[in-house]
Amino acid sequence: MGRIGSVQIGMLGPLEVRDDDGASIDVAGARLRTLLIVLALDAGRLVPTTQLVDGIWGDDPPAGAANALQALVSRLRRALSGSAIESHPAGYRLAIDPDTVDVSRFERLVASGRTTPGDAAATTRALREGLALWRGPALVEVADAAFFQAQRTRLEELRLAATEERVDADLRLGRGAELVTELTALVAEHPLRERLVGALMRALSEAGRPAEALTVYERTRQTLADQLGADPSPELSAVHIAVLRGQIDKAPAPTVQAARRTNLRTPLTSFVGRDADVATVSELVDDYRLTTLVGPGGFGKTRLAVEVSRALLDMMPDGAWLVELASVANGTDVPAAVLAAMDLREPSLAVREVAEDPLDRLVAALRSRSALLVLDNCEHVIDDAAAL
Repeated sequence: MGRIGSVQIGMLGPLEVRDDDGASIDVAGARLRTLLIVLALDAGRLVPTTQLVDGIWGDDPPAGAANALQALVSRLRRALSGSAIESHPAGYRLAIDPDTVDVSRFERLVASGRTTPGDAAATTRALREGLALWRGPALVEVADAAFFQAQRTRLEELRLAATEERVDADLRLGRGAELVTELTALVAEHPLRERLVGALMRALSEAGRPAEALTVYERTRQTLADQLGADPSPELSAVHIAVLRGQIDKAPAPTVQAARRTNLRTPLTSFVGRDADVATVSELVDDYRLTTLVGPGGFGKTRLAVEVSRALLDMMPDGAWLVELASVANGTDVPAAVLAAMDLREPSLAVREVAEDPLDRLVAALRSRSALLVLDNCEHVIDDAAAL
């Protein structure tokens, strides 16, 4: 829930607007509700007029869109009893603390849980509090609008990653037997999430059911082979061996850091004077699935992309990856370059012949991942990079 004066807003589920007494406030009209959602997603920050128009009307804005938007803002102020919506020449701002919006609060609590990997109790406490804010699918009011798809996908992926991390923390606290039912449902819904599968195997073993844990592994191994053409990861295989040996307590537990692998190198120098550029590009990446940086050679596009990737790394469940294409002579080799940069394992021998095409392998491997890819120096293979 978020607070605007005496008004509370929730977007992790159906849009809710309530006063301090819990009474519902009616924000009537799909466009008015969409305006509130766009502003609340960037609470405390100026939202450009063009972004608001795109969010409300999509590809079919009305003539005089700026005036139509101004009228909607006036209606929203009245509906929320004169809430703090500030007007600026470039757009509008919901002048509230971002932490008072349930989406922002959820993101902050996830980040907080990730800063205490050595304190399982603190991690699970923060993540449970954040996950408890969810009442249904994120931004369900605008589920059919293309403008919000990237945001919805990002939030749902962050919710799933936070669930995995909370489960890992609970396992470290010895609560495995209590997690079996929850994990069984999660694995049934996400059969290719090996982290969840490993957690279920641990929980079953702690509950004295190792035979069922082995069955779960075998089922997952077959699913990975059939759908991705891949063998289980080394981490999941290690859990399998530990179950076989009755040494599940000695199996290496997955960590938050392991789930956010990256090939970004540590820079040798500081990045001074371009904080505004980093913030701007970060917002673009947050709003759109594809962002392109253009400019003359030596402008610093690569360094800017790397710094943005570092800033967003904690929000990417499957990491951030720099794919350097300068040495790729043939455009058809672009998918193979991405596979190599991400260090994706080879397909299993049983299906290698039918999954040999690098593009097919890349699509299959990324289907269950949420990652940030940076394609660098792609001018000479621009057509193939665009197709990818």
